[in-house]
Amino acid sequence: MKNDSNKTMGLGYFNLARGLGMVLILLGHSMNLYLPPEGYRNPGLGTGTVIGGGIMAAFFMISGFGFYKRSPKKCFSIQKKLFLYPYIFVAGVVLLTKAGLAVLEKRSFLKHGGELVLTYLFGLNAEGGGKFFGIPIESVSIFWFILALFGGWLLYNGILQLHSQKIQNCCIVGCVILSYILTLISKVWPYCFPMALLAVGYLAAGEFVKKHNLLERRISLKWWILIIGSTVVSAIFGDVNIVACQWRLGLADVWGTFCAGFLILRLYALFMNKERTGKIIGVLEEIGFNSISVVCIHAYEKIIFPWYRVAGLFPAQPWIGVGLCFLGRCIVIYLIYKMFFYVKGKINRKKKQKITLT
Repeated sequence: MKNDSNKTMGLGYFNLARGLGMVLILLGHSMNLYLPPEGYRNPGLGTGTVIGGGIMAAFFMISGFGFYKRSPKKCFSIQKKLFLYPYIFVAGVVLLTKAGLAVLEKRSFLKHGGELVLTYLFGLNAEGGGKFFGIPIESVSIFWFILALFGGWLLYNGILQLHSQKIQNCCIVGCVILSYILTLISKVWPYCFPMALLAVGYLAAGEFVKKHNLLERRISLKWWILIIGSTVVSAIFGDVNIVACQWRLGLADVWGTFCAGFLILRLYALFMNKERTGKIIGVLEEIGFNSISVVCIHAYEKIIFPWYRVAGLFPAQPWIGVGLCFLGRCIVIYLIYKMFFYVKGKINRKKKQKITLT
């Protein structure tokens, strides 16, 4: 079924894309358990990192498709319910689980989980561990995306309150450049601030793509050469890790993620020119529709479950280890998802009964 206009390209249009993206993220995080030691560079590594960066850029751009300017107060009210409350809830559950495990295993919570208190309190992105004012910390992991989206929406909405289009554009470009500059100063920032600044650019790009219907209209050859060429250069010579604030080629890598994200969305639009049905498609669309819930559950299991032990059982057969970790993650996320919404449903039904009785 061909889309006749960009009006059909709301957030629902991208459920399949977000669902497939979430599956690829789970697979990628399972593959990360077999990454070579830091400092070793596989000649093909850049291709994977720019694709990974492109997938995350595409996620932000999709959010930009559903962007509407609101008053700062209204925007904050909506975003805190969508992103801030889930972050606080899951962070609390992670800490309670860590504390419970410490009690069961008769070990100190401060030494085995205590570093997460400061991490979650300040939303720190210390990928692989690090220090914040000399205090050991961990990373908020995949939660960086939630915090960046929350901050990015607020900043972008604030920029759009300005009356001059030129000033708006300068602020958007300035946010992206400042994001990179901050990563040169430090790799660890409260509330993933550099990522929130970068998210402003991705959100603006998504809104721009929707406004000009760039997923369907013809694009001149010179623009295709620039977009594909930038992606290829970043893939061959670059190395991208958004959460670790790693940009081997500097702003060229940053630009490469914009280009890769656009190419991913363009290919998706081409794929969606025909009606897509089937059980697998339906499952992926459901995952995409509930992508924020899946991200939150993934953030929990990624920290709590010792998947590295599964990988350690198959040091010479990485694909077996990756497959088992990926399958295990899918099962855990599915069970937690079903259990959470079952309990939530029962609570909501009891509340309705009380309201009816009164």
